[in-house]
Amino acid sequence: LGVGLEGVAIAERATQLAFSYAKERKQGRSLNSSTDSMSPIIAHPDVQRMLLTMRAETDVSRALCFLTAAAIDRSRLEETLEKRQIAAENAALLTPVAKAYSTDMGIEVASLGIQVHGGMGFIESTGAAQHLRDARIASIYEGTNGIQAIDLVTRKLPLSGGRAVSRHIAFLREILKNAPPDQNAGSLLVRAGEAIDSLEIATDWINKNSKDRTDEVLASADRYLKLFALATGAAALIKSAFAENSPKTRQQKIAIARFYAEQRAVDAPSLCRAVIEGASAVKFAAAVFED
Repeated sequence: LGVGLEGVAIAERATQLAFSYAKERKQGRSLNSSTDSMSPIIAHPDVQRMLLTMRAETDVSRALCFLTAAAIDRSRLEETLEKRQIAAENAALLTPVAKAYSTDMGIEVASLGIQVHGGMGFIESTGAAQHLRDARIASIYEGTNGIQAIDLVTRKLPLSGGRAVSRHIAFLREILKNAPPDQNAGSLLVRAGEAIDSLEIATDWINKNSKDRTDEVLASADRYLKLFALATGAAALIKSAFAENSPKTRQQKIAIARFYAEQRAVDAPSLCRAVIEGASAVKFAAAVFED
């Protein structure tokens, strides 16, 4: 969890720096500009996409870590032994996801920060390149992220005979069920629902094949962990947005949740196919290139 939070911290700093630079740096003229002068690069759609990706992935990574931390607290503080046990299993399930996804996104967000800076991203005085160097190690130590993924599929999914992950998926569905309608939400709930459906399908496949097709399950572990994070992250952003009381902040959070669902979580069905159908391709290709 501590390493995952390092990924969050670096991603947050890289995001802040990129937003600040994009508001000041002028280059080209935006399509909506009413003058002939150059526009701040934040007015260009592709830069907006990169910045929103940075913000959304940082928020999702933070949410994953906070969900993990809350589960750890509940495993110690819940009133009954049964509730403490359930919380402990939830913490165990979430920990490899929080560590791996948050550090992977620390790398991706820092890399996008360099892209937003353009050539200035390689100038040491901006600090953008330092973020990427700092982020890159986190996916390696405290258990490489590939090991975290293997831990998830081999040790954490079987907890309580699979009931731990089933409870988690039910928790995600409950978030969507309780989300009120909002005219600005677009297809937020639909795409988040598809991501959760994909997670459930992939989970069932892994649970059914973990003993007889172990090598394929291990080969798909990384894809599964990312799918798990996408579905959980989309639901977490929805929960956070609709719990917000400030109208302005609420709309900002809905906007980020919608962006994540429609731009990032849409990868979930493809990841599900990669888990179920693509693992055998790893086995086949590895055998071809053995020599």
